[in-house]
Amino acid sequence: MGLKAKGKKILKETGYSKIREQLLKDVTESINIEGSHGDKIVHHIKNALEKEGYSYIKDELIKKIGEKMGVESEKEALDILLVILQENLRPELCENLYTHSKKGTELISDDIYRKGEEKKIWKHVHTIILGKQTSLLGDLMILLKVHSIIRWTLIVGFLLFMISSILLDSVYKSVIAGLTLTAEPGESLRIMLGNILGALGGILIFFVFISLLIQDKYLASTRNDKLRRLADRTLKNEFER
Repeated sequence: MGLKAKGKKILKETGYSKIREQLLKDVTESINIEGSHGDKIVHHIKNALEKEGYSYIKDELIKKIGEKMGVESEKEALDILLVILQENLRPELCENLYTHSKKGTELISDDIYRKGEEKKIWKHVHTIILGKQTSLLGDLMILLKVHSIIRWTLIVGFLLFMISSILLDSVYKSVIAGLTLTAEPGESLRIMLGNILGALGGILIFFVFISLLIQDKYLASTRNDKLRRLADRTLKNEFER
């Protein structure tokens, strides 16, 4: 998985080894300044390559890629270059930062991807994403586990909904009472109590929903801060010795 011999040869023939350490440092600096959970590593490699001092080696690499892979488009060659550099820098970046891989690469077309494998430039290349792999459902479960008040408020809200649906003899009527605060017609104590409990359940669940949205934003911010602290620590430990 990663670069094959011919992909490594492209880098070797252009003198890439002379600027590799500086490029790794600049990529890490880009992550330190503006890295976010879910960013593609190639985004920060591209940022680094736009710095002064990389234009010559970048042009040489793009030219070499065009020759080796028969690519005429400069943009396409640049996208291929970003994939090659991602694979070259992968060991250090994955060791020092939280990352995960996403199958396939969104930078290049399927045809170019296959051509790269056929010409033995790379094999089984994946997109490297900053941060540990997460999901919305997983994040919600974490928040409910950590915040007992939110968890118990949600439980009470659903319990009130259930009791309301029993009193009103209808889950639908209970949901309407909870979500729209529209009372089911009737003057009996059973119906009035069902309406009240349904409305209370809806209000509680609404506030839980708002709380979870706020906490999810905070969780994302915390992850970004942690990622940037790791990048900052890497810069100090690896490049300032």
